[in-house]
Amino acid sequence: MPNSGGPRSSRRKLYAHVVDSILLYEAPIWSTATKKRAYIRQAEAAHRRACLRVIGGRPHVSYEATYVLAGIPPLALLADERTRLYGCRQKDAKDEERLATLSKWQEAWDQSTKARWTHRLIPNIRVWIERRHRELNYHLTQLLTGHSFFKHHSRRYDHNHSAQCPVCPSSIENTEHVFYHCPRFNEERERLQALLHEIPCGCFQ
Repeated sequence: MPNSGGPRSSRRKLYAHVVDSILLYEAPIWSTATKKRAYIRQAEAAHRRACLRVIGGRPHVSYEATYVLAGIPPLALLADERTRLYGCRQKDAKDEERLATLSKWQEAWDQSTKARWTHRLIPNIRVWIERRHRELNYHLTQLLTGHSFFKHHSRRYDHNHSAQCPVCPSSIENTEHVFYHCPRFNEERERLQALLHEIPCGCFQ
């Protein structure tokens, strides 16, 4: 599937769940192997590719940000959850175990040193997953990950280019600068702020 265009993210997520169903087959048997990175690396790569398709992300987006934006826990946590559910007959066990998985995932998200820009925008995984506005696209993913076509990021691949903002020479042109500070986009920023003030509270929850 292409990053831009094609099925919307909610439909792409159905595809990711199919991939996970295959990967998690007999998870209670092999879940202990997830403690060794070498054993789960290949399966985790397939899991991550499916999540990247959900968010329309590029391969250099970190694992941590990819899973959070897609709203799909890391494969090791999913395998551990399946193991805990194995043989459990309580009707509400599935919800309880998913909350336990979210708690472990949140702890890892808070402690990670990667994807800190994404963490700044999405500090609470559960709130993000349960939001009403669920669709992601290629451009929104760029904003939320900081992996955009601004000079700071592009310079990572072409060191001949300056990372300085063409309007603000003392500032680096990155996602934060463009979205919050750069005077080039004052008009767009004001329109966005006006629009957000018109939207009833709770629409983005």
